[in-house]
Amino acid sequence: MMFGIVLSTIFSLSLLAQEPKAECRGDFTMIVTGLNSDEGQIKFDLDNNAETFRPKKGGPPAFKKGRSPIKDKKVEYVFKDIPCGEYAIKLYHDANLNQDLDKNFFRIPTEQYGFSNCKGCILPPSWNKAKFIFDKDHPTVTIEI
Repeated sequence: MMFGIVLSTIFSLSLLAQEPKAECRGDFTMIVTGLNSDEGQIKFDLDNNAETFRPKKGGPPAFKKGRSPIKDKKVEYVFKDIPCGEYAIKLYHDANLNQDLDKNFFRIPTEQYGFSNCKGCILPPSWNKAKFIFDKDHPTVTIEI
């Protein structure tokens, strides 16, 4: 009986001595370069899974959505308090502020667009190609369009 009490006390003390692991969270910066002008804004989606990166009508929304002004043909946007993990970004330059990626008669975009890890992609890349890791060692992602 006494042995059980001692063992229980030691086990309880060892649990108290363990510090809880802090969840990895932080801010990271998205830098967008290669823009044609400072007109309009950049509209973007930050996705944390393949389902939202290649959305289907009625499917779940992006993890974060946003827009940012353009200065000197460049954008620097800081995502605040984001959990560490895998992400991908898709964006377009809404030059005329109509909230839509404009396309011509042949459905070819007439406004600039881009994806993480996919410089010069004409078609949207797969989740596996576009994804990147955000953690304390990787606080910045650059997208050149």
